[in-house]
Amino acid sequence: MPADSFSSSPPTPWVAIVPLIAILPAVLCMLDIARHRRTRQYPPQVWLAICAFGNIFGLIAYLRFGRSEER
Repeated sequence: MPADSFSSSPPTPWVAIVPLIAILPAVLCMLDIARHRRTRQYPPQVWLAICAFGNIFGLIAYLRFGRSEER
């Protein structure tokens, strides 16, 4: 199958926007962990790994179970 058959239409702006929408919540959670080093249940390094590799479930887990109440 020729490679040109997949690129028959011009790229749309969504090609650049969708990855940003997917990455933005993870970056915001990681910045929150970096600013506020007090977390519940696990050390901040573990929460950083969960947010980086856990996709949306890791982000929700941090916001629900890892974020400290003392802000």
